[in-house]
Amino acid sequence: MKIVTALLIAVVSLGVVGIAQADSKPFVSISATSNSLEFGKPTFADPVSAPGSVLFPNIHCLSAAALTLKVESNCFHGPIIASITALERPRGNSIPPERISVKSPTTNGYVTMEKPVAISNPETGSHDIELDFQLEVLPHDRAGRYIGTITFTIMPPPP
Repeated sequence: MKIVTALLIAVVSLGVVGIAQADSKPFVSISATSNSLEFGKPTFADPVSAPGSVLFPNIHCLSAAALTLKVESNCFHGPIIASITALERPRGNSIPPERISVKSPTTNGYVTMEKPVAISNPETGSHDIELDFQLEVLPHDRAGRYIGTITFTIMPPPP
């Protein structure tokens, strides 16, 4: 069984306003509880029964990780969008974004990160966003450290 870990650098892109200043101007900032995600031991899903009642794991499995975003804000802001680059291993081998999924309070279950994903609705004030990630692990994926970048973009509020 393979173990895949991924180091993800959280990058915050502010699309609306800058960091708070002393004179009460509107601000929004994001911080993450960790600057990396560690996808643990993969779990094989949907075992199939072969002749002789021997169980074989599916040809792929899932590995999970979690992250909490802390959003500090004194104003109404638009949705927060998450996107991710491919996870690259130093000696070749990469995992494309379409094999990485995210689940947040606003998504309907896990959503592939092939395209940017809205992980929050427009909101006022400070709040936390709990994110769960799943990584599809295939037989040719080698265990080890992978590096990629998650970008969180705060969109302008709707008109």
